[in-house]
Amino acid sequence: MLLNEKQQRILEIIDAGNTTGESIATAIGSSMQMIRYYLDTLSEDGYLKVAKVYDNATREFQVVRAYLTDKGKASIVKITPAIIELPVEPADDIQQIIQALNRIQPIVEKLPSDRAEVACVYLEDLQNEMKVAYRRKPQRIKAYFLALVGTALPVVQHTGQADLFIENIRLLSTQLDIAVRLPENVS
Repeated sequence: MLLNEKQQRILEIIDAGNTTGESIATAIGSSMQMIRYYLDTLSEDGYLKVAKVYDNATREFQVVRAYLTDKGKASIVKITPAIIELPVEPADDIQQIIQALNRIQPIVEKLPSDRAEVACVYLEDLQNEMKVAYRRKPQRIKAYFLALVGTALPVVQHTGQADLFIENIRLLSTQLDIAVRLPENVS
């Protein structure tokens, strides 16, 4: 059976010494119910041995210990080298987008205060969306980008860096494939 990323991560967490259900859930940042499902599945497939105790308060079985079997240990050794060989650098397009967002951040912070607060929130949300691969949802990226442009563009000339802002917005518009109407001459 081929393990998905979450299953592989759980095996690595257990191998690192987190053997209780709560410590595994905390290390992976997930709920106990979800972790319990994964632990049960991994146990059924022979990757783990799981010890449970019935909790009268929650009326559920709680995982008190999880141990790797030989099959579980072998799967970690087998998959880890493939993970190490993956490139660490994000794709060039993503890197260019992140750099353009970083370049407009000081400009957005110089906007008039009523607009700066809102625009900074949109910019931060967009930056977070782009930095984490699994979070990249096209609808949210488009919404954050259009909200940022709509908030900042009407007042960006007050910063004295409108040309730089528009140049970076054009680049982002092209890279993200989101059409926006931008003024040709801001001055």
